[in-house]
Amino acid sequence: MMKKRLAFTLGEILIALGVIGVVASLVLPLLVNGQKAGEARARFDTAYSLLSKTVAELDAENISVEPASYSAAGTFYPIIKEHLKVAIDCGKYSATNDSVCFSTTNTNAKSTFRRMSGTEMTQLEKSMWDDGGVVLNNGMLVAVENPASYPYGLLIMVDTNGKNKNPNKLGYDLFAFELTKGGVLLPLGAPGTGKRSSALAKWGAGNPDAYCDKKKNHEFNGMTCAYFAATDADYFKKLYNGH
Repeated sequence: MMKKRLAFTLGEILIALGVIGVVASLVLPLLVNGQKAGEARARFDTAYSLLSKTVAELDAENISVEPASYSAAGTFYPIIKEHLKVAIDCGKYSATNDSVCFSTTNTNAKSTFRRMSGTEMTQLEKSMWDDGGVVLNNGMLVAVENPASYPYGLLIMVDTNGKNKNPNKLGYDLFAFELTKGGVLLPLGAPGTGKRSSALAKWGAGNPDAYCDKKKNHEFNGMTCAYFAATDADYFKKLYNGH
């Protein structure tokens, strides 16, 4: 007696492939978003750790980390850059290498940083980072906002993956930190930050949530996201999963 040969019919194979396709369409986006979230988390943690370490080194060397010590505009930038591993010195006020440096003068929408919602920044927003910048050996872009006669805090912005890698948006790969009065580095939005008069009515008003909302298009939206990234372990997962 001949044995029957077990085999799948063409219809069964097509059904199986269809099921696999449906499962893949559901799982792959989650895997991709998970990878993006993981990479973004690692870069943010590295940036925060690096800046904190740099401030600690300055203090250990008896170099002032008190914002009031840098009352002349742009005077903090040459100090901090000497304690970072710099690949490119971007200079002050206008970038020396606009392809990799932050520029307050470049109005090309495709090459400028954006708010959390994806809308383009105004010239005022861009000018928040014009008091000196550097590109580090690891590709991160660090820019300083050091206005004249401002004792309450110095802002430090970090593009964690560099200008040439998207999304170049606040809250995603662009984060702001503040060296506060007393020489303490904090993620912008944390209690103790935003004491500058122009910030008090905005992100310093005690409602950091209002300046870290990707559904809003208002000026400076995304400025306080560093606070949430630093305090919420699931911040990037929520960000990339659309929650």
